[in-house]
Amino acid sequence: MATGGGSSALASYHRGSDELALPKYSDELALLKYVHEHPSISTIRGNPAAVIAVIEEFASNMNKGLMTLGPKKRDHIINIFAAGAAGLSANTPKVFLEFGAYIGYSAIALGAALREQNLGQKVSYFSFEKNPLMAAITSSLVELAGLKDVVHVHVGPASESVVRLVAEGKLEKGSIDFMLLDHWKDVYVSDLQLCEELSLLREGSVVFADNILLPGAPEYLAYVKKGVAEKSAEGF
Repeated sequence: MATGGGSSALASYHRGSDELALPKYSDELALLKYVHEHPSISTIRGNPAAVIAVIEEFASNMNKGLMTLGPKKRDHIINIFAAGAAGLSANTPKVFLEFGAYIGYSAIALGAALREQNLGQKVSYFSFEKNPLMAAITSSLVELAGLKDVVHVHVGPASESVVRLVAEGKLEKGSIDFMLLDHWKDVYVSDLQLCEELSLLREGSVVFADNILLPGAPEYLAYVKKGVAEKSAEGF
């Protein structure tokens, strides 16, 4: 029996003899272990599609699945990329901002598509994640997929990361081609407005928001239905 406060706390985090027990994130940690110990790891390494397939394989064996973007929404966004590359739209994104990395599913799938649609050109996929553990899982899987040169994971509140990247000159005026809001619904509007205030968006920029119907983001829906970027100095 543990007698000291520190020992008791430490004991509560041990499962068996050497494995950390973090029940809240047990599924995500199990995923990381599953991917890296997969029998096909040698063919998975450096192959984004294979990493995505193994993530989906893992999720298919869960009762509740994982909170990822999923194949349908993923393919919808990739189709927008493809339309731009084919000249069917004005949007061939090269700079992509993702608000909420989770375990890196979107970053890997969309980052790979971004690179594929812009072969030989510089592309940047910035992924913001407040939870350090989720950011670490994302970074590990991104590296495994061979996308470290494309996907840049930033830990901390997205708003702080955006401001810092602007100060560092890594995000410039009108540079955002595509944004994916998939983090805390109560900051969808404020984070979008921050990008407007910093003049990062331009006419033609695409903003995609997940989960606006379930669990719902009524403030965001009301804001975008106005059809005006209220905080933009450019007034588009």
